Amino acid sequence: MATVGRNLAVVDIPHPKLHFKGFLAWLIWMSLHLMLILGVKNRLFVFLNWLYNYVTHDQSLRLLFKDFYRQKKPDC
Repeated sequence: MATVGRNLAVVDIPHPKLHFKGFLAWLIWMSLHLMLILGVKNRLFVFLNWLYNYVTHDQSLRLLFKDFYRQKKPDC
């Protein structure tokens, strides 16, 4: 199982041999991950977070860069 993008995923089930792709696979991926979350409260919060991000097109990816300084090489 892997999400490829918004509304896109790939699901391969070995026994019985099934292959899903697209929106249906995305729904299978989302429902399976929600079922694996422990606790009804956590499951609800994750679902509401996903719903909010889906509706608002919010990107949850945040890149953090650490500043660094190079020492100047002495002129020979």
